[in-house]
Amino acid sequence: MQQNKHNLYHKTESEIMQNWSNRSEPILSIICITYNHIDFIAQALNSFLEQETDFGFEILIHDDCSTDGTKEVIEQYAKKYPNIIKAFYEEVNQYQQGINGRNFNAELHKIAAKYIALCEGDDYWNDPKKLQIQVDFMENNPNYVVCYHSCEVIDSYGNAIKSSDIKYRDSSGYDMQRLKVGLPTRCVVYRNVIDFFEPNLSSYSRKILNADTFLWTLLGEYGDAKYLKEIKPAVYRIHKGGVWSMVDEKERFIIHSKSFFNMSEYFAIKGNAELASFFLSLSMSNLIYASSLEKIRYSDFARVSKSMLGNKYIMGGGFDFIITWDIISTTIQSFKINKRAS
Repeated sequence: MQQNKHNLYHKTESEIMQNWSNRSEPILSIICITYNHIDFIAQALNSFLEQETDFGFEILIHDDCSTDGTKEVIEQYAKKYPNIIKAFYEEVNQYQQGINGRNFNAELHKIAAKYIALCEGDDYWNDPKKLQIQVDFMENNPNYVVCYHSCEVIDSYGNAIKSSDIKYRDSSGYDMQRLKVGLPTRCVVYRNVIDFFEPNLSSYSRKILNADTFLWTLLGEYGDAKYLKEIKPAVYRIHKGGVWSMVDEKERFIIHSKSFFNMSEYFAIKGNAELASFFLSLSMSNLIYASSLEKIRYSDFARVSKSMLGNKYIMGGGFDFIITWDIISTTIQSFKINKRAS
């Protein structure tokens, strides 16, 4: 699918919906988060609208106070496809508000349909049969909570950079929770089973910047993951305006470290000492990497975190979480001092 910056999709709404068995109640919601994607948003929306399905779907698009004209493009699409596109516009950028911002992720999941597909406004899909194949699989395989396909990487001009280095395979829910399989966000369809308004989850989901990683660990509690190789790869775009693609390696390690720390706290509060220990170990090792030390193995930290998060701290399903980010940071500084002295 070639890039087509601002041209509206050629089909009418009636043409898109003509084979839908139930037009009043969509089975699937496409959640699209966008910010300053003026050069790419039309291509993303066109790739959604070209989906050929026998079921109804909707597009829930959240524009986080774009300043480059992205909002105006979305408004044109929403006007042409009022029964398919539901647009939500922010007057203040919520990403920059951090934990004080609106929990729009929870709000979108609350109103979404039975199944959810994800794709940000600077990425796009390449296969018009994608949603039909994925929903058919999910309907016939209730033990799976998510299915996905492959992904390619391009630059802002549409030139191929590389194939994704993700090793695609089926996965158990157990392995999903422990991040043993990578799921490209723009390639998934999953069951809408997570209540992001649950108090603890609502609080921690705001703190975790690696929201997709957290989502996979949550979904792993509900079933397995299926890789569908017959679907053409989706496209992940690396460009200067990308929230994640332009973050340097050291900063990525720091962000991962903080995310894993908060995930550790979340699972500790839930009473899951094993996952709490696992993510605390990942948090510590990522902070070590960010500190320009040699890449010590994860297993070296597993023993430390397990002693810090031993079962003795779990009291009747609750958890007295005594580890703080300052303690971890201080520990890392001690590693650095000892390394210099050796």
